[in-house]
Amino acid sequence: MKDYKEKNFLFGDNNFNERMEKEVAPLLQQVKEGDFLGYDGKTIHYYYLINSEEKASVVISHGFCEFFPKYHEMTYYFYEAGYSVFFVEHRGHGYSYRETEELDRVHATRFQSYVDDLKLFVDGVVKKESLSQKLYLYSHSMGGCIAALYLEQYPKDFEKAILSSPMMQLNFRGTSPLAVKVLMLWSTIAHWNEKYLPGQHGFDGINTYPNCSAQSEVRHNYLFEFKKKNKNYQMNGGTYGWCKESLKAMKQVINDAAKITTPTILFQAGLDTMVEPGGQNKFLQNNPNIKKYVYPDSKHEIFNAYDSDRKQYYMQVLDFYHGEEA
Repeated sequence: MKDYKEKNFLFGDNNFNERMEKEVAPLLQQVKEGDFLGYDGKTIHYYYLINSEEKASVVISHGFCEFFPKYHEMTYYFYEAGYSVFFVEHRGHGYSYRETEELDRVHATRFQSYVDDLKLFVDGVVKKESLSQKLYLYSHSMGGCIAALYLEQYPKDFEKAILSSPMMQLNFRGTSPLAVKVLMLWSTIAHWNEKYLPGQHGFDGINTYPNCSAQSEVRHNYLFEFKKKNKNYQMNGGTYGWCKESLKAMKQVINDAAKITTPTILFQAGLDTMVEPGGQNKFLQNNPNIKKYVYPDSKHEIFNAYDSDRKQYYMQVLDFYHGEEA
């Protein structure tokens, strides 16, 4: 176990590939994986890595179109800092159950399904395998919306929680709220629930850097190689049904923010093109006990930002978990 405050604990862009191969890949050999039955009996896939000197267990709730390899680096940091790591692939992602035949299309008929699955994962896997029974939550983007709903509904399960660029207001790229409402209404009338949203499509094998949510090119490319080689990782766009369910969930998250009593911090990215800060700010207004950290020069994935922001971000994450938050 390493001291996370050591200068060389975190990887830079210049040595990322080398350290992933020499340090992370061997550790990943210890990762166990399995399946459990979701709230409706559908198969949900998960991974976990136990630290024998566990300070706490960190449960990761990932974002839209994401999968376990995107969090390989983070898993390594959490493990080396003294934590066990638990990762569930939300339905519609990775090796978990899909609601459509196309593996690159993310659809949801019920956003609460994500929360119900996560509760079963926490109760049936995490609490069973955790050595400390001390649970922390880490979440990003869509996973942040799921996590916030979870914290509102089950306030006693986690001792600490992080919401990183949480999805609380989607960025519709200049489309007015009224136009969005009309389009969503029409999609219901026209039975478009399983159709892609405008501008979204299946996986085409094209590397989108730098027009993506990551600033670190080597990290983006690391993930892209997994996507190219594995059809289960090629999630690429959402449906009208997913969007309508997300809109309802985000409204609920903001309205019920005061129900969160778990010590929680929220990270906001200043150059975020995926989610708007307005929803996060309304959420925070409804629960002033949640502290906000802003990264004005970071895109949506702060954990894949440029070196200086990324390293500061991980230090703040680990300081919070270690109880050393300023």
